[in-house]
Amino acid sequence: MDFLAYFLHRLKQKTILYYGLSFNIELTFDLKGFRLIGQCKKLSSKNYLIRLHAKLLKEFNKIYIKDVLTHEFAHAVQMELFTKTKPHSKEWKKIVEILSGVKYAKRDKVRYNLAKNKECKTYLYMCSCSEHQLTSIRHKRVVKNTAVYMCKKCNKVLRFAG
Repeated sequence: MDFLAYFLHRLKQKTILYYGLSFNIELTFDLKGFRLIGQCKKLSSKNYLIRLHAKLLKEFNKIYIKDVLTHEFAHAVQMELFTKTKPHSKEWKKIVEILSGVKYAKRDKVRYNLAKNKECKTYLYMCSCSEHQLTSIRHKRVVKNTAVYMCKKCNKVLRFAG
């Protein structure tokens, strides 16, 4: 059995032992880019999809599996146990600690070099109090009129300066 399958099996066993829960997990390796390193979605009752980043899995292998699969699996357990908790609540942190066997530590995206070799073009925007650099993604949303961004200091709409 490869490490990924073995580790997923261990997480399922711990979930049965500690919480008396059993549910199905489908794994995909289709995440790309630099925003997400993992994702958990509820598909239906007792069925979850965990999406992983294939490039990061290949590069960091076991440490990525331990960090990210545990993190995302804990979201599935949380969704089964609680209906009204936030994704990284104290309840979720406790689940991570039980599943991992160690005190919760916030996973660090920097560890996985998500933005390595990624130059993101920025655009200059202005408000009444300062200048702002918006990424090309946000700039495109403004141009298409699908988003409006506000300054957190003066609460004014950011306007394209170029």
